[in-house]
Amino acid sequence: MVELVVSDMMSKVSDHRAHVIVLQEKEGLRKIIVALGLLEAQAIAFALRGVDVGRPLTHDLFGALSKAFGIELKHVLIERIDDGTFYSSLYYAQNDERASIDSRTSDAIAIALRANVPIYIREDLLNRMCIRDERNGAISIPITAADEGTLRAAMENAVKDENYELAMKLKEEIDSRHQKSTINVENTKDKE
Repeated sequence: MVELVVSDMMSKVSDHRAHVIVLQEKEGLRKIIVALGLLEAQAIAFALRGVDVGRPLTHDLFGALSKAFGIELKHVLIERIDDGTFYSSLYYAQNDERASIDSRTSDAIAIALRANVPIYIREDLLNRMCIRDERNGAISIPITAADEGTLRAAMENAVKDENYELAMKLKEEIDSRHQKSTINVENTKDKE
């Protein structure tokens, strides 16, 4: 596992209502980008700035409830990515018992920041998803991290620029996501 720290938060250029958080490895230069909604971004920003809003927000309430029952958050782990969405778990301890709870990554980050516990990512996932380039404020991310709309727009631009190799890679990623969806639907039908 590799420990991550919050490096930056920003609005996505294409949609100012959407935000991203940049997480960087604590002892290195690799970074990942996680997409957030407005409310999640606000919760994380409040935690980073230590803003006290007077009444507990949902993430504060979660921490207070855990503390009231003697449950200690040990760390957060970003475990996998599927179709551009990161999946995380909260790792807790209560007395001698250990448990993990599935969590949206944005919620896991907001809770970890409030509890002042480490945020980790699996090494293989960081290697696969890390930012590869940064120039003039533009960040390049692996195609496996982008949503389908972004992939389709990038594919159209690649075709216009006659960069057919990139267009083909983007098409392969889009097609692979549709194959996964078809497999999942077929598996569901088989169980019925």
